[in-house]
Amino acid sequence: MLLGYLRLELLRTVRDGGFLIMSLAAPVMMYLLTSHMGGDHPTHADDVRTLAGMAGFGALGAVMTTSGGIAEDKKAGWLRQLRLTPLPTVTVIIGRGITAMFLALPPVLAVSLLAGLVNNVSLSAAEWGEMTALLWVGIVPIAMLALGCGYLIEGAKAHSVGLISYLMLSVVGGLLIDTKNFPHWLAKVSGWTPINRYKQLATDLALGHSMNTAALAILLAWSVALAGLAVLGYRKGATA
Repeated sequence: MLLGYLRLELLRTVRDGGFLIMSLAAPVMMYLLTSHMGGDHPTHADDVRTLAGMAGFGALGAVMTTSGGIAEDKKAGWLRQLRLTPLPTVTVIIGRGITAMFLALPPVLAVSLLAGLVNNVSLSAAEWGEMTALLWVGIVPIAMLALGCGYLIEGAKAHSVGLISYLMLSVVGGLLIDTKNFPHWLAKVSGWTPINRYKQLATDLALGHSMNTAALAILLAWSVALAGLAVLGYRKGATA
């Protein structure tokens, strides 16, 4: 049942080819810009942090754009139709969440490819694989946030909330500006955000460091909490 529903949502998404342009343009341009700024020669760790930040920036933007589409589906009556099927709520949330995550993969791969081919970022095959997997799987809490916003917020407002969330999380989470340049209080706040820990875990894996258990715990806690928001939103939105 899950596979059938997932296939349906993926086909609906792929038919809208515009998502590729929207999800690739910004992170690719931002990566090329930020990775060549300044006259200093960045260290390998700096290169990896920039790579993780810009790949995460692309993944975050791609996922958050789905909130508007979900709100439009709700307005069109798609959620009410789903409620008439035997599909359990959890199946709908998982299927739509994986579909949102599918959008995150192209920008992650594109920025990683540029890092290796243009900027000569050198990682082992295992490090490339682990970092890419984390940048994809680690976007789960943001996918749940996008679902919750789409289900709970009406029409154009969902687009606006998605855009504002995208920009705020990108800045506060340390994707666009490294947290070492933050004021102390903002760095503390950033450490509690899922995006900051998402970037940290991806960077640590790429640099061959052991996984930070506190960062993983924070990311998992946000995933569970925001999954609850998505479930609540679906149940409320489908009956609206």
